[in-house]
Amino acid sequence: MTRTGRRVRASLCCVLATCVLGGCSAGDDTAARSVAEQFLDAGAQRQGAQACSLLAPAAVRELEDASGAACEQAILEEDLGAASGILDVQVFDTMAQVRFETDTMFLSRFDGEWLVIAAACAPRPGHPYDCDIQVS
Repeated sequence: MTRTGRRVRASLCCVLATCVLGGCSAGDDTAARSVAEQFLDAGAQRQGAQACSLLAPAAVRELEDASGAACEQAILEEDLGAASGILDVQVFDTMAQVRFETDTMFLSRFDGEWLVIAAACAPRPGHPYDCDIQVS
């Protein structure tokens, strides 16, 4: 696990609380699912620039700050997993959670487009998710 993955951020807890308290909407989960799959596919194909283009700006900054490298390089050092086995997609107004068989990803809508705010996340019962990539 990377340095970034070892840190659990209070902001992710706030994001999750917002999602839960905001309630589920009947929003379109297809777009969020598509971005999550594109992000993981880009990582698997070692297309760092493509993966970074799907990250929220704050997540790019956090990844670069934690790694000391440009996002395009740093993202390829992360264990992002594979875009197979989607178990569930939940959309909460401007937030989304995409659960895969092996991990979970969180997205937020920015100017009408879904961007990844946390990826390679593992649940921790009674605690916020532990994410390798996340917004601080």
